Amino acid sequence: MSSTINETQESCIKLFLVDDHLVLRQALAEAFAHRGAFKVVAEASDGSELLSQLSHTVPDIILLDLAMPNVDGISTIGELKKRGIDIPILVLSADESERSIRSALGAGARGFLPKQADMREVEFAIHSVLDGKTYLSPSVTERFMASNGVESKHSNQIASLSPREREIFILLANGCPNRDISKQLHISTRTVDTHRSNILKKLEVKTNAELVKMAIAEGLVSV
Repeated sequence: MSSTINETQESCIKLFLVDDHLVLRQALAEAFAHRGAFKVVAEASDGSELLSQLSHTVPDIILLDLAMPNVDGISTIGELKKRGIDIPILVLSADESERSIRSALGAGARGFLPKQADMREVEFAIHSVLDGKTYLSPSVTERFMASNGVESKHSNQIASLSPREREIFILLANGCPNRDISKQLHISTRTVDTHRSNILKKLEVKTNAELVKMAIAEGLVSV
């Protein structure tokens, strides 16, 4: 009997849940436990926790939120790609905007689901992604396709930023002085200055005011 149980556990799809809402993670873990074919092997509240745990946990797929403190979903996907970690990522987000969908897929996510998706769809999406397909929930497909695949120039420019540049871009757009950014990220002010110059060049802007305007237009910071 124990041998059969072990074999069943080994055949389960191993999931890593990443969301800053503990109650949601607990609800998902319980729901997956009742479906039999899945096993939650790890949980994290943001990207930094995920990255630290991947050294000793190897899931089949990562279910990732976008809006998280410290290291958000898009930055996390970029960092995973930078480190050569090729674990399929399925985004599960409350933000269903076209910008977020494009940013997630552009960064390397293999699928996108709204948080209100039912478990049958979540299960189907997981299998689709593990089969090598890209999965978009029907509830967001119409919005995503409405632009006929046309991305804004700003979206493309922001997508070209490295995870660190994106992090500094958002801090600058929120009005943080270079000195405060250096303390928060534990890097020198000279390094911040260098990143800022590269960011302005990639975004084709010359001042922080233009940078803020772009960030607001793309929904990365609130007014």
